[in-house]
Amino acid sequence: MNSKEKYQEIFLASHSLFLSQGFEETTIRQISIKAGVSLGLTNHFFHSKQNLALLILNMLVQYVMDFCHRHSDIADDPLLNTSVCTRVTNLFLTRGHYRQFYLDCLKHDMFFQNLQKNPNRSIYQLAEQYHFPVDDDLFLLYGQYIPYNIEKTLVLKKQQGLFPTISEEDIPDFIITSKFEHFLDMQILHDCLLQARKIAAELLEKIEEPVPENYVLRYLESAEP
Repeated sequence: MNSKEKYQEIFLASHSLFLSQGFEETTIRQISIKAGVSLGLTNHFFHSKQNLALLILNMLVQYVMDFCHRHSDIADDPLLNTSVCTRVTNLFLTRGHYRQFYLDCLKHDMFFQNLQKNPNRSIYQLAEQYHFPVDDDLFLLYGQYIPYNIEKTLVLKKQQGLFPTISEEDIPDFIITSKFEHFLDMQILHDCLLQARKIAAELLEKIEEPVPENYVLRYLESAEP
């Protein structure tokens, strides 16, 4: 194998193992053995198991975003776009094959690291549309920290038996509301959340899981060093 093929095999092996075992139960040695390469080469390409997990998490989020925009007409509405994509991403990761990997990513704050590298800037778009003031501090607080901590708290604490009256189906609504309630009228939010639920339900019935290998390979073309 040449360097490109080895890089791909390591990534595919880690994707497969994270999918079946989650992040915590997977080791760099297991990834190297499955990929058929040396431990040193895996470390040379990716430096750590966490770097691999961050790349795969980014791929999963990008896969959902691409799917949502390919199969729905929401891109021109920043509130609906964010609401639908948040709901589909959360439920795609919570309900299916990636659940344990997603829980591990929340536990180790890798989901937040991904959010920091790829921030959703819909608050700024909505500020222009609805004419409310927003600065960088409010963007960080309501665009990143508060929604992420709502998501992390509800998802992980439900695993411990807390919040029994809040269903997993409701968690995306809490995330979206925490992001926008400081800025928008609650009736606008309520109407959007109802519409987002309907669109997301249709999308979740269509989205392929796990991520198809042809998509993984296309993603790798852009992710390779």
